[in-house]
Amino acid sequence: MTEPTRTSGAQYADVTIPSLLRTRSVERAGEVAFCQKRNGQWLRTTWQDYASLVCRISAAMKAVGLNRGDRVAIMGDVSQEWLLADMATICSGAVTVGIYFTSSPEEVDYYLQDSGARIAFVGCELQLRAFLSGSQATALEKIIIMDPGWSGASPANNVTTLADFIGGVAVDAGAALAEEAATAKASDIATIGYTSGTTGYPKGAILSHTALLAGAHTNITFCPPLATEPQRVVVHLPMSHTVARAQATTKPLITRVVPYFGETTAEFAATIREVKPTFYMAPPRFYQRNAAQILSKVQSGSARLRQNYKHAMRIAKTVLAHRQAGREANPFLDGLFEVCCEKVFRPLLAEVGFDQLTYPYTASAPMPSEVMTLWQLWGLNLKECYGQTEMVGGNLGQMADWSKAGTVGIPVQDPAWETRVLEDGEMIVRGPGLFSGYWNKPAETQSALRNGWLYTGDVVQVQPDGAFKLVDRKKEIINTSGGKSVSPTQIENELRQSPYISEAAVIGEGKKYLTALIEVDATAGLDWARSRDDQVKEYKDLAKSEIVIRLIEGEVAKANIRLARVEQIKSFRILPEELSPDTGVMTPTRKKRRKPLMERYKSLIDTLYDDSEEQLIKDQLSPASKSHEVSP
Repeated sequence: MTEPTRTSGAQYADVTIPSLLRTRSVERAGEVAFCQKRNGQWLRTTWQDYASLVCRISAAMKAVGLNRGDRVAIMGDVSQEWLLADMATICSGAVTVGIYFTSSPEEVDYYLQDSGARIAFVGCELQLRAFLSGSQATALEKIIIMDPGWSGASPANNVTTLADFIGGVAVDAGAALAEEAATAKASDIATIGYTSGTTGYPKGAILSHTALLAGAHTNITFCPPLATEPQRVVVHLPMSHTVARAQATTKPLITRVVPYFGETTAEFAATIREVKPTFYMAPPRFYQRNAAQILSKVQSGSARLRQNYKHAMRIAKTVLAHRQAGREANPFLDGLFEVCCEKVFRPLLAEVGFDQLTYPYTASAPMPSEVMTLWQLWGLNLKECYGQTEMVGGNLGQMADWSKAGTVGIPVQDPAWETRVLEDGEMIVRGPGLFSGYWNKPAETQSALRNGWLYTGDVVQVQPDGAFKLVDRKKEIINTSGGKSVSPTQIENELRQSPYISEAAVIGEGKKYLTALIEVDATAGLDWARSRDDQVKEYKDLAKSEIVIRLIEGEVAKANIRLARVEQIKSFRILPEELSPDTGVMTPTRKKRRKPLMERYKSLIDTLYDDSEEQLIKDQLSPASKSHEVSP
């Protein structure tokens, strides 16, 4: 029953998740499968115990009438219970429906109604209220609270705790997994992964066992040591997100990655500092925020630290330039750089828990070039890759060490995957990790999947060296009133090069010129402003501070130098609040929802434009103007 070594995603065409869990529970019975922190202590669960818990939950679900193909919703904070509910659902032949734990009652209702879920797992009292405040909760046969510390009174007949739900269920895990492994097909639906919903309602991507496993396998293509070397990863993105699901559920089945779950998602920064992950994949925003924290540490440090940092950076820039130019190794320079790492950079990386990080990756949005370069100067071999929920893993990745910033790499080195670029720049992909379509959305499915190809909707440029540069979403190109088409994403990336700008939203559809809403980095911005303006106490004060406005004005001017004239930002406003999923303007993974964002800050946007010409024309066509017309 030894699991063979697979070198291509195509080799998962007849493999299922229950079969892999069964193999792991036998071959690595006593090895640690995952770790959870509870009440200050780390709890380690072996593969054998993992399989036993999964089968007990699965048996309990079947006992209440769950059938193959039925949908099971899971909403909760990042935790081992989320993982167990997910794996138990899949190993019962049912389908997992992940719901972001920040979802409103209206959003929860949408997920439940769209998926037709019969059973739901919820993390805690907060998520339970989101369920019970909606209209769909009464149709659920069971709502199971995963929080082991929950002790509230059951507010409805269909609400129970995980412990009570399992009760005294006893099951032979080996026999149960063997039976499911013999029954399940690789083409069976394992999960419905809802997209972030940057435009309109989220779409449920239908993902099979093969899609989940072949998608996760692409990470091995980018980073072969994942399959051969023990790795620690901290799971902190919402587990309904494809990256987190891969880190927690599927990647440990095919690699030597061990996932760690902190006390709560809110404490993920402390968890990373404690666990010191060796493998890490996160959106650019997380790297940018950590970089700002390190820079703040340097700026507020002693004169000696600042001086040592200055000298170390001078050496690091020389070394990185040599590496990226492909020059022969220089033992003297490399030795100097290692001293800089040991004495200066590694202690700074330890401030955010990255001092043992060997395989760092970023995905989900373009990484600002200066941010990526900064991490490389500090000795972190950071690389970019590209993927979507619809392909689970990634079809592009930077393979070379110390890759230059600005691209998302080359197509995966796996003949089972193909990547092409159409005449209009849109990238299309086909391979074993693709989704099967959108749940209940045949028109959207037909638009995205054509003749076996996924039309990504992303516009790319292929560089002379074969690397792909992500330009923009096809539907997010701004057309100005002057007839120019510009990419807001490219401009936003230039603005985000500034350590003081965490996010930007470029505006200009149908306008004469481009403007921007700016989210100031809460760490770097507040540290800088508080030392210069005693009126700045909290984030909302930044938008009113004259010196902060002048600071951002300078940062925008720097970005404008790197932009073509038609792309330059003519005016901006600092947002009075941080962008948040709570207000509906961001997805849980910090992608902008442009339409809600424009609606929420409409009054602020209106102040960015002089509409005197437009108003003059409108006045000529208004009823009041017509009343003064002279009759012939």
